[in-house]
Amino acid sequence: IALIGPNGAGKSTLARILYGHEPFDGERKEGHNVKMTFFAQHLADVLVSGNTVLEEMESGATTSEMRSRVRNILGCFLFSGDDVFKPVSVLSGGERGRLALAKTLLHPANFLILDEPTNHLDMVSKDVLINALMEYKGTILAVSHDRYFLSRFANKIWRAEHGKVTEFEGGYDYYEWKRTKMLEEAAINKPGSDASKSNGKTEPDARKTG
Repeated sequence: IALIGPNGAGKSTLARILYGHEPFDGERKEGHNVKMTFFAQHLADVLVSGNTVLEEMESGATTSEMRSRVRNILGCFLFSGDDVFKPVSVLSGGERGRLALAKTLLHPANFLILDEPTNHLDMVSKDVLINALMEYKGTILAVSHDRYFLSRFANKIWRAEHGKVTEFEGGYDYYEWKRTKMLEEAAINKPGSDASKSNGKTEPDARKTG
């Protein structure tokens, strides 16, 4: 699911509500056996600079199962060989973003929430992320403005605007086509538009009748 909409529409707030980290008026019910993990764009900035890539990953591996997956996940995000011994302090913005995402995917989950995951990622890193998401077996909800990213993986669109969410069943290209049609129809049917006038019957002005 791609969660999109204009700035200030509440996309990130809704993502945090879904994750259970945002207070709100209402009720939130988790499905049976739902296990969530959350990636926020600031996570790349809180990596420990003094750690190596491997040490940073291992710091998040709290179980033996996680520790057994560290190298494999790092390899999926293009950290292999001596790259895993690089200090975090020398990583580029794209590499830091990849490492933060890899650390997020370290935790077993069947519902992955991503808030602006492609910020600061270069094209290579974006493709790595997309390929990883294509292999992911659970549900993904991603907040993003990145058309390239969204068009590659999303098969459902949620548009947040004016305090509500509108669902579009289909990928990003379908969403753009459908929304264009909706806006065109709204413009035609808007009271006072030329098309609206031509479709309706106008009553004669009584003041001008003889």
